[in-house]
Amino acid sequence: MSDKNFLELISTRHSVRSFKDSSISEDKINLILDASIKGPSAGNLQSYQIIVTLSKSKKEKLKEAAHDQQYILEAPVVMIFCADTKRSQIEYGARGEELFCIQDATIACVYSQLAAHSLGLSSVWIGSFDEKKISETLNLQKNVKPIAILPIGFANEIPEITPRRPIGEIIHKI
Repeated sequence: MSDKNFLELISTRHSVRSFKDSSISEDKINLILDASIKGPSAGNLQSYQIIVTLSKSKKEKLKEAAHDQQYILEAPVVMIFCADTKRSQIEYGARGEELFCIQDATIACVYSQLAAHSLGLSSVWIGSFDEKKISETLNLQKNVKPIAILPIGFANEIPEITPRRPIGEIIHKI
């Protein structure tokens, strides 16, 4: 594992949209998945599911459902983070169903993305997709809603460093 400190880790992580044709060891995949479940979640319910695919045919269907974003097919591993609306709704009602489960799934995705980067891998967060097609491709239950797709692999490009808004436009101290 990398010895980068956390602030350096988050400062050096950038989206990569081209991956080498190299597999990722099962050990690394398991480390990423283990990190994904370490994040906080509403009531510690972990109201999310993570689908992992290495299948070229599944990735092809995911790519099509995600407006032909080619890097889904290029990445050796693709993780799909889904909100489990029923699990959260049982405990928290409508707010759990409409918000908490989505937050839980996104936190799990962020932890996965950072874990991948700490292991020398790259990723790109994908939120633009046809939810119905993704659900059909993955055969998801009615209460399981896809939130994010995370292709992971070894970078085949130097990522573009995108500028950030000035902190004064975002942070408001009152």
